[in-house]
Amino acid sequence: MNISKIDQCKIRAYNLEQVNLQKKRDDDYRKVVEKQNFDRLVAERTERNIRLDYDKGRRVDLEC
Repeated sequence: MNISKIDQCKIRAYNLEQVNLQKKRDDDYRKVVEKQNFDRLVAERTERNIRLDYDKGRRVDLEC
């Protein structure tokens, strides 16, 4: 089966487009995961800071 040069160019262009779309999907997914990780980190730090702030002055070391 012979494939004409025009068809080869179309196939090559289609394959490049698919590769580019996959790269874009991967980049978009990576950005979403990074944002989720950052949001989780901020939430954990905020929770810790609030917890430590509520605890201020309640624990006094009397054995000094």
